[in-house]
Amino acid sequence: MWKLFLANIKMTFRDKQAIFWSLVFPLMFIVIFGLFDFSKMGNAKYAIFDEAQTEVSRQVDEELQNIEIFKRQDTSTSIDEAKGQLRNGRIDIIIVIPKDFGQTDLVPNPDATAPTLNQIDIIYNANGSTINQIALSVVDKFIDQMNIQAAHTPMLFSYTTESIQTKDIKYIDMIMPGILGMAIMTSAVIGISTGISRYREQKLLKRLAATPIKVRNFLMAEVLSYLVVNVIQISLIIALARIAFHVQVYGNYFLIYAISIFGSIIFLNLGFAVAGYSKNTKTAEALSQVVTMPMMFFSGVFFSTEALPKIIGTVVEYLPLTPMIEALRSISNNGEGITAIWTQPIYMAGWIILSFLIAWKLFKFKD
Repeated sequence: MWKLFLANIKMTFRDKQAIFWSLVFPLMFIVIFGLFDFSKMGNAKYAIFDEAQTEVSRQVDEELQNIEIFKRQDTSTSIDEAKGQLRNGRIDIIIVIPKDFGQTDLVPNPDATAPTLNQIDIIYNANGSTINQIALSVVDKFIDQMNIQAAHTPMLFSYTTESIQTKDIKYIDMIMPGILGMAIMTSAVIGISTGISRYREQKLLKRLAATPIKVRNFLMAEVLSYLVVNVIQISLIIALARIAFHVQVYGNYFLIYAISIFGSIIFLNLGFAVAGYSKNTKTAEALSQVVTMPMMFFSGVFFSTEALPKIIGTVVEYLPLTPMIEALRSISNNGEGITAIWTQPIYMAGWIILSFLIAWKLFKFKD
């Protein structure tokens, strides 16, 4: 069996397709998502035109620059040009301070029949994203505060703030466990199904059946070789994420490896099931994509399953990749131990039994 195991390891690393799906494919995702800075996607880009050029208008400009959600853009030379950029989505809001702003007395005159308004014009895209509405709300609160200060109205109500230091979880930190689960799934299902189908096409299985080699030793050698590849996968993904993009792993590394190996057994079984059902390599490749693609997008690899419609979210909770990713994410991002994630391994154990029964029913060693 050990000679078969070493032979499978050698064949795996000589197979360019297997190396791509096992090692290169998941690392590409880490690099792609690691290069994006998603923290900048919540900023409202604005252009401001100060036509008044008074002390009060300059103060408004300075105060707006101190608001964290706002990012000033100085690319527009005119309001018309800024409107064009607004339509194209390059900026979110246009703020215009008119010429007469700040030139009237800001203190209310009791003898006046009506107060004189110092009006600021706001131009925004009505069909824009949620960030526009947030930015308008911030501007509204900002104007209210200016009115209170200008009228010298005493503050009757106030609030205090208390900050609690939490883990700094970036999007790449959240997505790394998902890519880890995806890599194990794709390499196991695609690798086993196409590899066994190729053996069948080349009549290797029939030849092996005529030798003294026991079927269980052959299958065990296949499984062990893929588990070794999985360990290399896990190590490379974590190392690249840590070194290149400073991903923080707050939990136990041994538990991450254990859950990953536990999950890979499920997908190896599914790979054998696909290989047993497929008549040739092309069919195995197509069917393995049918098995893996839905889980890649619905099981929370790139986003939380809570974003799905309730009915679909309930269904995907029972897919084999979902509890695996949930467990990996809880360990890596939240630093939780086995007592906090015990339900996910139970679901995975159920899938190991079910996938084994499916593979046993479909897989035939002989043609």
